[in-house]
Amino acid sequence: MTGFGKADIDLTGYKVSWEIRALNSRNIDINIKLDSPLRPFELTLRKIIQEGLVRGKVDVSLSLEPVGSKKENTSVEEAVDKRLETMMALLKKHLRKKEDLSTDMVWQLLLKEDLWNTSEEVTLWQDEDIILLQKSLGEAIAQTMEFRRAEGEQIHTFLDQELGCIEGAIPEVEQQLSERNQLLREGLEHHTQEIKDLDANRFEQEVLYYLDKWDVTEELVRLSAHCAYFRTTMDGGKITGKKLQFITQEIGREINTLGSKASFAPIQHIVVNMKENLEKIKEQLANVL
Repeated sequence: MTGFGKADIDLTGYKVSWEIRALNSRNIDINIKLDSPLRPFELTLRKIIQEGLVRGKVDVSLSLEPVGSKKENTSVEEAVDKRLETMMALLKKHLRKKEDLSTDMVWQLLLKEDLWNTSEEVTLWQDEDIILLQKSLGEAIAQTMEFRRAEGEQIHTFLDQELGCIEGAIPEVEQQLSERNQLLREGLEHHTQEIKDLDANRFEQEVLYYLDKWDVTEELVRLSAHCAYFRTTMDGGKITGKKLQFITQEIGREINTLGSKASFAPIQHIVVNMKENLEKIKEQLANVL
C-alpha cells in the first residue's frame, strides 16, 4: 500500500501543490497539512482522500505559493516599519503616560501574533477554485493508486509463486502417505506379536482405528480448496487484502493439522516448508489493499 503522488494547480492568486505519501497500515490514518487559507476545507478534502485511498498511513501536504500581485514581497525593513507603526498607534491609543510603558509590555506586544498579522489579506475563494482544488487532489490520489498498482503487480507475482509451492507440496504428501501407512501397520504388528492369544479381528480393528486417526485425506482436500479460493480471490481485481488474510488463516489451520497427524518425518519436513511459504504470504499481505 505504499504510494506517492503529486499535483499542481493555479487558483486565485496562488499556485497550489499537492503531495501524498502513503505507507502500509491496517486502517486509514490521514495526516493532512494545509496552509491557513485552506483549513476551512479540511473535512471535505479529508473525505475525498479517505474514499480514494481506502487504507494506509497517509501523509498529505498542500502548499500555497503566491503569484502575480501577491508575489510582490516588500523588504524586511519595510515590513518591520509597517508593523512598528501599527504597534505605536496602539500604544498611543491605550497609554496616556510614557511611564505606563514597561519593557515587559513592549515585548508582549512584539510577540503578539494578532498584531503582526493585522495587515494580512483574507483570501476569498471562488467556487471554481474549490472545484479545481478537489480535481487536483483527485489527480494526486490517482498517481498514488497507480504507484500502488505497480507495486501490487510485483506482490501478485510473489504470492502466486509461494502459493504454487504450497499447492505443489500436496502431491508430495500424498506420495508419502502409502509408505507411512505401511510403516505404521508394520509397527502395530511388531508390538502385537508380543501379545499372546491376539484376536485377528481385534487386531484389524485397531489397525483401522489408528489409520483413520492418522488419515489426512480431508485436510489435503480442504487445503487444496483453500489454495484455489485464495487464487480466485487474488485474481478477482477487487480490494481483497483482508479477505485474503482470512483465507490464509484457514490454509494455516489445515497445514498445522496435517503436521500434527502426519507422524512421519518426511511429511513433517514438507509441512515445515509449507509453513515457511505461508509466512512469506502473510508478510506480503500486509502490503495488499
